Amino acid sequence: MAASAADVRSALSISDATLAAGPSQQKKPAATPAARKPEGISRELYSLIGPSAPSIAAQLAKPRLKQKPNLSGGGKVKWEERPFKNAARKDGLELRHWVKASTDPAAEYPFAKYNVPPVSYTYSQDEFTRFLEDKEWTKEETDYLFNVVQEYDTRWYIIHDRYSYPEGIPRTLEDLKDRYYSVCRKLVRNRPWAGDEASRGQLISTFQFDKERELTRKKYLLSLENRTPEQIAEEEALYIEIKRLEQNERKFKRDREDLLRTIAGIDSGLPDIVEDDGGPLGITVDTKKLRKKGSIMDMDSPATPSALSISTPLIKRPPTAKNTAYDAQHCIIRTDLSANAPATKAAHQAAYIRSFKLPVPKAAIAPKIAQAFSELGLSHSRLVMPTRENCAQFEALLEATTALVETKRVVDKVEYDIQVLKGQLGMRTSQPADGEDGGADEDAGGGDSKTNGDSMDLDDAPENEDERAQSVVSTRSGRSRKHVSSCGASR
Repeated sequence: MAASAADVRSALSISDATLAAGPSQQKKPAATPAARKPEGISRELYSLIGPSAPSIAAQLAKPRLKQKPNLSGGGKVKWEERPFKNAARKDGLELRHWVKASTDPAAEYPFAKYNVPPVSYTYSQDEFTRFLEDKEWTKEETDYLFNVVQEYDTRWYIIHDRYSYPEGIPRTLEDLKDRYYSVCRKLVRNRPWAGDEASRGQLISTFQFDKERELTRKKYLLSLENRTPEQIAEEEALYIEIKRLEQNERKFKRDREDLLRTIAGIDSGLPDIVEDDGGPLGITVDTKKLRKKGSIMDMDSPATPSALSISTPLIKRPPTAKNTAYDAQHCIIRTDLSANAPATKAAHQAAYIRSFKLPVPKAAIAPKIAQAFSELGLSHSRLVMPTRENCAQFEALLEATTALVETKRVVDKVEYDIQVLKGQLGMRTSQPADGEDGGADEDAGGGDSKTNGDSMDLDDAPENEDERAQSVVSTRSGRSRKHVSSCGASR
C-alpha cells in the first residue's frame, strides 16, 4: 500500500502551513527598520560594533567645539558715507567717513577723546621779574617760545623748524628745550601747590632736561656716524681683544677656584663643593661638572683626594673696612669656623641660639668644676641671661676653673711623688747602719776565713773595686724598689 504525502508529513510532524507557499518559494524575513548611525562614530567603526553598543556611542559623542564668531552679525549691514567734525580741532574742518547706517548721526567723533593737549603754563610780569629772568632770553622771546610750543603740542622738531623770532639770535633745539623746561620747573616750584610734596616732586621730574648731557650724546652719535672704515675695523679688533681678555680672565678665575677646591676642599668656602660621603680613601668627584661636560670619567685617571686625606690650613678672607662698618652699623657679629672642624661639614654655619653653644667640661673633672661653681653660687650648665658678654665671661670662668682643677691635680701628683722620694731617701740612709751590724757578726763568727780571704784577694782588690761598688749600688736600689712597691700596695 503506497503512502501518501499527507502520511509522510504527519509522520514527520510537518504542518501544512509550512509548505503553503510551495517548495520553490522561499519565505522572506520581515523587514526591520535600519538603525541610524549615531553621531561621533565613524562609519567603519559602526559597521564593526553594530547597533548593540549604545554606551560606546554615548561616550563617543561629537565634541562641542568653540563656535566660530559670526562676523556678519546675522545679516547684511548697511554702510553710509557721512560728514563729521572733529571736536579736537578748532578750525571747524568738516570731513567725511563711512559709518554704519544704524549709528546716530549726532554722535560725537569717537577718536576725539584721544586728543589730550599738554598742560600749557602762563606767567605774569611779576612772576617773570621774580623767577624767570635770564640775560639770554627776553620776556617777548619767551612768550613767543611758549606760543609756538602750545601751537605745535611740544613736538620739538617741528617747533625748532618753525621757530623764527624776529631780530633774535639763532636758537638750537637744545636751547629751546632748556629754556622751556627751566621756566616750567620754576613755576611749579614757586607757585602754591594744593597736593602733597611727593606729587609736586614727581611733576617737577617730568620737566627735567640736561642740556650738556644732550649735547654730549648727540656729539657722540655724530662721531659714530662719521667713522671711517679703518676706524670701524680697529674698534672691532679692539672689541674682539677685550672679549678674549675677559674670557681668559674667567678661565684663570675658574682654574684658581678649582685649585683652591683641590687644595682646601670644603674649607675653601667656594660654591659647588661636594661633601665627602665616606668613600674609599676620601675621594670625591664633582658630578655636576661631569653632567655639564657630558663625558664619563675615566676609571684609570687619578682622582682628586678630598680634605680628609690632605691636611691643609684653613683659608680665611680678611674682612674689609666696608664690611666691618656695615656689620657694626647693623649689629652683626661674625664668628670664624674652628680649625678643628671636620672637613665633611659645609663651610656655612647656620643660625643657632647662643646658649646652646656653651662649652661643656670634661666628664673626668665635671664634678670638681660643679663643686667649684657651687661654691661661687653659679650654675655650670645654665645662664639666666645668655647675652654675648655673659657667655664670653662664662667661657672665661669655665676655662679658668678647668685650668685650676688641672693644676690642683698636677700639684697633688707632684706632692705624692715627693713623699715617695722622701721615703726612698730614708730607706737609703738606714741601709748603711744595717750593713755595719752584719759585718760585726761576720767578724765574730769567722775570723779565720776572713783572714784567709784577705790574704787571697789582696792582689785583686784594686782591679775589682769599681765593679764591687756598682754591684752594691744596684743591690740597694733593688731593695729600695721592693720597699716602695710594698708601701704602695699597703696604701
